[in-house]
Amino acid sequence: MKSLPIIGTTVLLSSALLFLAGCSSNPEATEAAKMRNNKSSGYIVIDQNNIDMKTIRMSEGRIDIPFSFRNRGNESLAILEGQTSCMCTVAIVKSSDNITSPRITMAGHGQIARINQVLEPGEEAQLIATFDPNAHGPNGTGPIMRDVTLNTNSIRTPTVTFRFNGTIVP
Repeated sequence: MKSLPIIGTTVLLSSALLFLAGCSSNPEATEAAKMRNNKSSGYIVIDQNNIDMKTIRMSEGRIDIPFSFRNRGNESLAILEGQTSCMCTVAIVKSSDNITSPRITMAGHGQIARINQVLEPGEEAQLIATFDPNAHGPNGTGPIMRDVTLNTNSIRTPTVTFRFNGTIVP
């Protein structure tokens, strides 16, 4: 009789974990993970890259730099991972159906972000880079160039780099 409560508790905990796993699963992430080892003929084109932010004032704080991009190929592709070139920059990928990726950071300042989003042929998405001009302290002025890099399963664009630049002033 004493083992019955232990079995009941185990069943209850297992059921709760399965329920929570089912609630938090993202079918698109599962699909992208399945696509990881399958190369795609889809490819990414960035609408406007190498964005010149001109003068960036430290006093104005963080700024968002949006980049629109799309899959110009005729096959679905998976956006797998991402990273930034500096700890002063973070980013997210936002799909056309408003699925937002985990926060993308600099390698060594957190885990490499697993994006795991699928971009269908012709589908547009947005990468939003957030730059903190105060991250390097009061002496961190002058010209900057920052990148956000995404890895995909595309044959043509396995790595895509989004770039912005400007000059930081107090």
